[in-house]
Amino acid sequence: MMTLLTNIAPIILGFVAKLIALKSQAASENQKLMIQSLQVRNDSINMARDRADKESPMAAWNRRIIILVILGLVIFTQVAPVWFNVPTVIPTVIEGFSFLGIQLTPDEIEYIAVDGMLKFDEIFKWATMIIEFYFGAQLAKGK
Repeated sequence: MMTLLTNIAPIILGFVAKLIALKSQAASENQKLMIQSLQVRNDSINMARDRADKESPMAAWNRRIIILVILGLVIFTQVAPVWFNVPTVIPTVIEGFSFLGIQLTPDEIEYIAVDGMLKFDEIFKWATMIIEFYFGAQLAKGK
């Protein structure tokens, strides 16, 4: 029994030591990959800055005009129903009666007229995307 224990103990200790060494090596490789990733990102930002320095002033104006037109269209879609008295309706579903999963009466869709402006989530997401794109391009210019 004692000889079995003395024969197995070095194997177990060697296995544990190897696991610790593999974990340390993996952590070291992970750190190297993170450093390489940051270096690539830094190189990409520097390349964008170099290109931004070579950009003509008219290209910058083109980008500004495109962004302002898109934002103007986004704002127009929000205020047009109020300015031009376009009736805005919202579909609401009136659920029918069901018993044990068997629908006895069908669902009805009723349209309710709303006065004022509506907040469309998609429009605000588009505006956010456009603004992030514009300021992201401006970030590349700063040194």
